Amino acid sequence: MDMKEFMATISLPEVISEEYIERIPAQKEYIGKLVSQKKITSYALSSDKTKLWITFSVNSKEEIRELLLEFPLYLCMEIEIDGLLFHENTKLLFPQLFFN
Repeated sequence: MDMKEFMATISLPEVISEEYIERIPAQKEYIGKLVSQKKITSYALSSDKTKLWITFSVNSKEEIRELLLEFPLYLCMEIEIDGLLFHENTKLLFPQLFFN
């Protein structure tokens, strides 16, 4: 089955609690795991830290929902998921050059 691309737009709280702050390391670890599994293809946080954009390469919106349920910060998020026709990224288009 071909993977599909999706964009999750996530609103985060403007005022953060101590509990929220304590969950950030676990959130980063879980995101890293999904990136290494290539389920997350990009991850961006707004400069005011209230919006998060994540692109996923998975089989369905339902798979994204299951992954999001595991986010340590899930209960603090308002989430919108959209299917993408395509997702271009300069890192994908132009391979990195390494000079030895």
